[in-house]
Amino acid sequence: MKANRTPGLRKLAVMIPALILVSALFFGCGGEKSAATASPEQVTGLRVETAHLQNVPDTTEAPGTVVSIATADIAARTAGTILRVEAREGETVKQGQLLAQLDDQELQARRNAASAGVQQAEAGIEEAARGMSMAESQATIAKKTYDRYVYLRDEKSVSPQEFDEVEAKNQAAQAGLEQATARLQRARAGKAQAESDARAAREVASYAQIRAPFDGRVVRRLIEPGSVVMPGMQLFVLEKMGAFQLEATLAAEMLTAGTKGQALRQGTTVEVRLDAAPGKTLRGKVAEIEGGADPATHTVKVRIDLPKEAEIHSGMFGRASFRAGERKGIAAEQTAIVQRGQLQGVFVVDARGIAEWRVVTCGQTTDGETEILSGLNDGERYVANPRDGDLSGKRVTGTAEKKA
Repeated sequence: MKANRTPGLRKLAVMIPALILVSALFFGCGGEKSAATASPEQVTGLRVETAHLQNVPDTTEAPGTVVSIATADIAARTAGTILRVEAREGETVKQGQLLAQLDDQELQARRNAASAGVQQAEAGIEEAARGMSMAESQATIAKKTYDRYVYLRDEKSVSPQEFDEVEAKNQAAQAGLEQATARLQRARAGKAQAESDARAAREVASYAQIRAPFDGRVVRRLIEPGSVVMPGMQLFVLEKMGAFQLEATLAAEMLTAGTKGQALRQGTTVEVRLDAAPGKTLRGKVAEIEGGADPATHTVKVRIDLPKEAEIHSGMFGRASFRAGERKGIAAEQTAIVQRGQLQGVFVVDARGIAEWRVVTCGQTTDGETEILSGLNDGERYVANPRDGDLSGKRVTGTAEKKA
């Protein structure tokens, strides 16, 4: 039985490899035929540009933070308990608008007492004025009587005793007038002091109402109803609306090596990019330059006025680009940059017209052109307006005429 099975097994062993070889040749030929007949998808209406070495801006980038031109730390000016909080964080408020109300019962009592003091002082003035009027009348009569008795004494018509009595009465009347005048002056001074105290009491009573010093937005609220506050305790942080700056830190040598060899100065135009607004470039002007450099870090702080934009808020992180001349580099149109997640790339077109997406490292963007630090070489072609969709492996048929 072993002799009969062995030749069959040998024939089967020879046939299996042969069948495998035939199948491989059959499918291989079919695959080559499919690859030979298939053609890449063709895309039209795109612009294809050629990258060249050119002059690109040589810029220095400085990080910074957006700050408001006017920020107010609103603090309590008197001790008390918060009754109501009328403003919330992020709300827009007008100048003079009530932000919070303190318990002002004690302050109102002091104000009322001061007002009563003014009324009492006014009554004192009236009484002193009546006394002054009576004293003036008595002094006038006494002076006239004394003058007549002086004449009679000279004529030897009155006795010395009678003259002395009249003279004493005149002196007493004049002294009374002086005292009445002094009382009136004291009453008037008392009224002035009472009015000053009343004004101070009204001013202190107004401290119970926390109001906005200007039109702005509430950045932080640090109190709640029932909070006990003391003088100097911070209650709110308010920033002015629509007026923001980027406070950037840059190397001190920029003060002596700015654009075209000129020192950086106030009014210099710079480009600003905010992380919260990717792809958007703002143009600002240098408003303030710190007087001296930090001796530890050798840096200076610069404040840059930002345009009025609704999406700008304080605390945003940004970068300012200070131009320091030009250098040679490769730049591509900003519209050619395709973002895929955290990567940036362009569609490079080969000699056959086939596009492939290639990762690039981007530099600064100026006037609609982005510097390509790596990933794109001199003389290579790229799609300037890839639109939406993936062009990889597709044949691009387009024009090289750049849109105006």
